[in-house]
Amino acid sequence: MIQVHMTEAQFREKIQELNGRYDLDLTEPAGRVTKESITAGYTHSADTLSVHILDKPFFISTEYCEQKLQELLSPA
Repeated sequence: MIQVHMTEAQFREKIQELNGRYDLDLTEPAGRVTKESITAGYTHSADTLSVHILDKPFFISTEYCEQKLQELLSPA
């Protein structure tokens, strides 16, 4: 699981960015998203976004998925 400090405004902004750039269908403040055979669950609460990998192909490590998510979600 990864956790990223993110205010409500930052969270809404990130949702718009991810929906536009990656065509992800995110709902607020919690839900699931699947892209390229990887499913993650997420929750935004108390200015923290928590994301955990629920399902993935066997040949991709959870650590790799978490690293890529951290890069994607971290502020620029």
